[in-house]
Amino acid sequence: MRIVLLGGISSALITAAAIVGLRAADATLTVAAVAAVTALIAWLAALHTTEEASGLGATSPLAAVALGVVGRAPWAGFLPLLAAQAVAAVAVGAGAAALDSELGPTLVTADPGLVTAGVVGALVGLVSAWVVLAVDGGGPAALTVVPPVLAGAGGPVGLVLAFHPAALAGLATAGVLPWDAVGVAAGAGLVAAAAASWAITWVVPADQ
Repeated sequence: MRIVLLGGISSALITAAAIVGLRAADATLTVAAVAAVTALIAWLAALHTTEEASGLGATSPLAAVALGVVGRAPWAGFLPLLAAQAVAAVAVGAGAAALDSELGPTLVTADPGLVTAGVVGALVGLVSAWVVLAVDGGGPAALTVVPPVLAGAGGPVGLVLAFHPAALAGLATAGVLPWDAVGVAAGAGLVAAAAASWAITWVVPADQ
């Protein structure tokens, strides 16, 4: 239950950071803000890690999938966690949509194409799986800045949350991104994260 609650809170914070960051003067500030919040959340989530299960699934749906594939998170908790993350992000997005006239314009000047969304989503999914497993294995929480930096630098800045499909839904609710691009990026990311984690289980035996 703590992981589900943390997942919802972290999703709301990441979505809010992106919505505010996308009003910054420069895309670099947007990426930096999202990356900083992500690293902080990862550090907090790692405090809930035990020998039996990782707490890092609270950081994003991609992390939860990767950890589930390698047996470091129970699949029974995946849907409640995903629901908490999605509801929190959509709530923040709805609030931002209601305040759109006061928040001002975003840095997103054009909708990302579906191909771009798919490629960015898949690439970030692969990297996210590696990062969360590395951190769960004892690596520094600072590694979690890599997916948002890659998402923000590797494609349109509007896809800076490609590493967090639930938060992407928040951006769509806020009117920042179209739902079709969000769906493609989220789907590609989830599949890529699952595939990368499955491949890792073949390369690295479970007892290592």
